This record gives sequence, structure tokens and C-alpha cells, in this order.
Amino acid sequence: MKRVMVVSLALIMVLSAVALADGIGAFSAFKNGIGARALAMGGAFVAVADDATAVCWNPAGLAQLSDTRLAGMSTDLFGKGMTHQYIGAVTTFANLGVGLAWERASVDDQVVDEEGGLGATFTWTEQAIIGSIATNVMDAAKAGANVKYYMSNNGIDDSASGFGFDLGLLVSLGDMFVIGVNASDLAGSKLSWDGGATDVISGLYTAGLAMKLVDDKLILATDVGFDGSELGDTHVGVEFQVIDELALRGGVVLTDNFQEYYFTVGAGINVAGLYVDAAYVIDEPVGNTLVLSAEF
Repeated sequence: MKRVMVVSLALIMVLSAVALADGIGAFSAFKNGIGARALAMGGAFVAVADDATAVCWNPAGLAQLSDTRLAGMSTDLFGKGMTHQYIGAVTTFANLGVGLAWERASVDDQVVDEEGGLGATFTWTEQAIIGSIATNVMDAAKAGANVKYYMSNNGIDDSASGFGFDLGLLVSLGDMFVIGVNASDLAGSKLSWDGGATDVISGLYTAGLAMKLVDDKLILATDVGFDGSELGDTHVGVEFQVIDELALRGGVVLTDNFQEYYFTVGAGINVAGLYVDAAYVIDEPVGNTLVLSAEF
């Protein structure tokens, strides 16, 4: 019993940073987004979604791709000891874009109450396996969908699982503008725990606009989220392809009805088709995050 109480207290302390950043709820860490490229642009990526991270940002983006790609990411969220990882593969098949990805957020092998002599460790994990499909529905529009299998373990010998579903849409307005819409965890995704309890991953509905200039070397993008009851954060980002081998990025996230904000910066290099990206999310009240990812 003492171990359960101590582990529970430690888990609450570690997860408090996520609660401050994106609200309390199951799989809150996943709502921070993935991929250093997108995060360096302030998370304004729903209308861009043109790489292997489209699985998570907007599955309709897979219909833009014409080759096979593999991507990976790892970061310590807010510098608080919470690992956030992603591995995804996307390809084309019979005029469809398809993808398979794994995403995981965890607090691994944390020692609790060491001074008190207990010396216990715990590992809390939330992970998802995501299958995606996308297609062109007309010349200027693309649609995509995800099926997600969620798994969670709270570090106290209890686990949960459940399914979730996403829908995404991209519409091109000429050569310059793209509108993106993504409905994540439609109507809420239910998790069932071994002990009989249930959790719900709340739905998040995001609309975005991207503008591409200078032969697509300059991208300006903005997103806004809606959780079913109120508007969420507003994301604004920019990417400039300086040369074929180097891109610079920046962004801002506006929170609390535009009362608070934080900045993001980053860069990416292309080495013979290997894209290596870095982002730095400067969220001082919660904690700064360095994100590294790669794609080829």
C-alpha cells in the first residue's frame, strides 16, 4: 500500500507539466504534436502535412506523397523526464496513401522515496499504434482517416486499452493556398481499465490554412483548435527553404484566449535524402523542450 501511494504521488508530480501545458486528460502528451519540423513551425501543420508525420497531423496529407518514407522522433517533454517518441512509415499503394505509426509517451524507471528507504521505481506509459489511409477525392481535395489502438499502463499494475478514429481533409485553392481540417478522436475515444474504470480521450478538431510562396520555398501557416466546447490554442508558423540542403523555421503559439504565448524555433538539413530536423519549444512557465527527428 505504501508503494502504491508513493508511486501515485510521484506520477502526479511528473504529469503536472503536461496538465499545465495541454490540460488534464488521458493521452494529453499526444496533443503536443510530433516531428521537429512541425513543432518548430509552432505546430501549424494541419494544412501542410506533407511528410511522414502527416499520420498524426492530418492523415489526408498522405495522399500528397508519392514515395516511401520512414520517420522517427524522440524528445524529453518540457525537460521533466517524460519521453515522447514516434516511429512512422508511409507509402503509396493502388493510388492510396497508407501509413503505419507508433507513438509513445512515458516516464521510465523513476525512483521514488529513495530517502525514505523504499527505493521503488515505476514506469508509466501511454502508447498508440496508428493505421492510416488517404486518397484523392477530386483534383483539389484529399481525404484521410486513422484507426488508433491505445494502450496505457499507470505504473501501479493497472492497464487500459481502447480504439480511436480520426478524419482529415485537405483542399487546395489554386497553387498558393491550402485549407486543412483534422478531427482527432472523433466524439471521444474510450479507454477501459482492467479494474473496470473508464477514461475518455477528448476529441480535438483543428482547422488550418497554409500559403506557399516563392516556388513553395516559403510556407506560412496557421491552425486553430476546438475541443467541442471552446476554442483552443492558435498556432502560427513559417518555414523558409534557404537552399535545398537547409530550411529555417519559427512559430508562435497563442494560448488562454490570446493572453499568453510562447515561441518555437528550428532548422532542418537535407543530406542526400536524409532529413534531420531540430526544434526548440520555448515555453518558460512549463519548461523548454528540444525536439530531434529524422526522415528518409
